[in-house]
Amino acid sequence: MKGFLITVSVAALFFLACNKIDEYDKRPKIFDGSYSSMKDASGRDSSIILKFTFTDGDGNVGLTQRDTVPPYDRNLLIDYYEKQNGQFTKILFPESTDTLNFYYRIKQIGNGQMTKGEVEVSINVSFIAADTIRFDYYILDRDLNRSNTISTGPIVLSAPH
Repeated sequence: MKGFLITVSVAALFFLACNKIDEYDKRPKIFDGSYSSMKDASGRDSSIILKFTFTDGDGNVGLTQRDTVPPYDRNLLIDYYEKQNGQFTKILFPESTDTLNFYYRIKQIGNGQMTKGEVEVSINVSFIAADTIRFDYYILDRDLNRSNTISTGPIVLSAPH
């Protein structure tokens, strides 16, 4: 009988070790950031497509359609940089010109439980005159916890052929 209990105990420990449950921090974390570009008919870069995955331990990432009042009006924030004189400089657009700000909304994904998801967003760059740019981005959860920041690194925009 003792041999049976030890075997069952060892088997249970082995089973638990093999079925490790992922645990995520309550603060969102983004990773696996990548980007690609889309060109217009003339061959100029018109959009940058950002992709990344995220985790959130308490599953409160995302906004509903009713979330329109700051600070719950956007939850993916993207800082834009241009290379000027060999250095990247953060470019700030006037708050009154919302269409030029790179702020986006991730729809509600989490339901109060650990959440893992993927986000893809298209950024219009057709109006940008600079030849080398960079984006730094992060997300906010509903508790306004800020994730880590990911940078695209230098993006060299193509000119029309």
